[in-house]
This record gives sequence, C-alpha cells and structure tokens, in this order.
Amino acid sequence: MSQDPNPIDIDSISDQATAWFTRLQADDVSAEERYQFQQWYRADPQHAEAYEQTRKLWNLLQLPAAQVQSRIISEEAPLTQRPSEPSSPVTTAWRACPASSGMQEVGESKELLPRGLGEGGLKSHRPSFCFAAISALTVLLAVTVWQLPEHLQNWQSDYHTVPSQQLSVNLEDGSRLTLNTDTALTVQFSDQQRRIVLLRGEAYFEVAPNKSRPFIVDGGPADARAVGTAFSVKKQNEDVRVAVSEGIVEVSAGSTSTSVHAAQQIDYQHGQMQAVFNVNNDDAFAWRRGQVVFSRQPLSEVLDEVNRYRSGRIVAVNPALAGRIVSGVFNSSDANSVLDALKATLHAEAVNVPGGLVLLY
Repeated sequence: MSQDPNPIDIDSISDQATAWFTRLQADDVSAEERYQFQQWYRADPQHAEAYEQTRKLWNLLQLPAAQVQSRIISEEAPLTQRPSEPSSPVTTAWRACPASSGMQEVGESKELLPRGLGEGGLKSHRPSFCFAAISALTVLLAVTVWQLPEHLQNWQSDYHTVPSQQLSVNLEDGSRLTLNTDTALTVQFSDQQRRIVLLRGEAYFEVAPNKSRPFIVDGGPADARAVGTAFSVKKQNEDVRVAVSEGIVEVSAGSTSTSVHAAQQIDYQHGQMQAVFNVNNDDAFAWRRGQVVFSRQPLSEVLDEVNRYRSGRIVAVNPALAGRIVSGVFNSSDANSVLDALKATLHAEAVNVPGGLVLLY
C-alpha cells in the first residue's frame, strides 16, 4: 500500500460531523483531538452546520435517554436509596444530562466553539451512566439509520448478499450473474426484454445472446444494455459505474447514450455521464478473484469501498487524512486487515466505538 501526499476535497461532511461528535463524547478525548476538531469545525461553515445538526439530534435523544435512566434508577433504588428519601428519577436524569445548546465563548480570544467542547472538553460532572444511556441510544439510532435502506432493499430483491459474501446465479435464459458483497437486485424478465434492477452494490453479468430480448441492467439514473457480452455494473447512491470485459454495452442516462467497449469503463457521477476511459480488466474485475484494487484514490473513497466488505463502518474524521491519496490491494475476505495497513502507511490512529464504528484520525 502506498500514499500520495496531495489532498483533495471530499464531500462526506455528514459522516465527519457524526464521527467527531461521537468521539468527543468519550472520556479519553485528548487535547490534540480537541484541537483537531476545532480546526475542522472552523475550516468550513458547512462543517459547523453539519455538527450542529448532529448536536440537535443528540438533544432530541435526551428525553428517551432520561426515561431509560429513570428505569435504571428505579431498579437500583432499593439498594442505594434510604426509604425516607423522595424519588424523582426522571427529573434527576434530565438535570444530570443538561442539553448542550448554542455556542459559547472560549478563552481570552472569545472564539466561538460548540458548547461543552472548549478547552475543558466535555463537562466532567455528567454521570457516566447517563452518558452510557444516551450513547447507547445514539449508536442504536445511527446503526438503524445506516442499515434501514439496505434492509428495505433486501426485502424487495430477488437476490442479495451481505458484507463479505458473493453469490452466483444461473438465470432461466442461460445468462449468469455474480453478485459482489453487499448487493441487492431484482430480475424482471418478459417476452420483450430481460431486465435486472440493481438496487445497490455491484454485479457481473455474463449475458446469453438473444437479439429479440435485449438484456438491460437498470442502475437507476443510468441503464446498461447488452445483447451478448460480459460486463459489471456498480451502483453506490446515485452514482453508477459500468465496466466491460467482453463485447459492447450501450450505457444510457436520459437522452445521452454511449457505447462502451471491452476493457473500457464509464461513470455516471454528479448527475451526468462522464467520459469513457480504458481500464485494466485484471484490476476492474479483481473482486471476482477475491481482491480489491485501488489506485491513486482519496482515502474517503477507499474506506467507502472497504466498508462494503465488512460489518460496521470505518470513518476518517480528519478532513486532511480523508483526502490523502493512496494506492494498494487488499483481500476481500479479510477487509479488517486493511485498517492496520492504512494506520501503518498513513501514521494514523484508530478508535473503536460501540456499534461497529471505527474512527480513523
């Protein structure tokens, strides 16, 4: 694995805000981490906006967290509370976990930073069990939000795979498809056409020739149409990538249509079709032999790909780190090993957060 020192802009601001907020709730936050957060927060108004949205969500979770704490206190009351003491657990919980709202002035320079995250870090008087309750709810909500679209797509699909799994399927027309990790699709065959709807992920298609029934892969904003060929389609959010290993594929988006030949690739990104470019088939289809190759890509993109092969998520919380350019190869069967390689190559540190989240900084 190698790296290029040239950083580039990245657009995963929401992920960064969530990761920073989660990390700053921990008891072992260092002064250096707080400084890095302050630099990130001040670097762009969008960073501050994303962080404030995360903080507001945290505040909304405080009431249910207080109810959880109320139950904990009521269950422990016979052991810890004298009979004569009045009990008001919900009120106590709410006061013990004051809402962190607005901004505060920090130090002599009166710089504006998120309340509770100045030089003194988080307020040390918050009870640890209160923090644990809120953290558990926050992580649970975050994991649910991340996973809900995938669960819905799995329910809709005819075939799907989970992270680190691949699946090969022989279709009734003689075509064969291979689903890569974390992929879902539906098969919609009729007398007029053979249509595959790729809900998410990546699949490789070996198409049986039949000119009277064109084979179409619907990637959402872009379609790939073939008669007899072999190619892959990858869909990530609203971006679509088509790589061709044999024959010719017609890729369409709106009124735009482009022919992509063997050893070529085309991307649909940012709402428009990009230019066709040549690729090395060994690299483009390396996942079929259990490898993933990335060449001169920002770390944020590399982590997006690695996360498809593992449970949980790895997030680079430092924008400068997330923009570092790296190259390398990893075995898809051991995606966790790439984290150690990245840490060694980039001289980075990692923190594991409950819920499968790993913060790289």
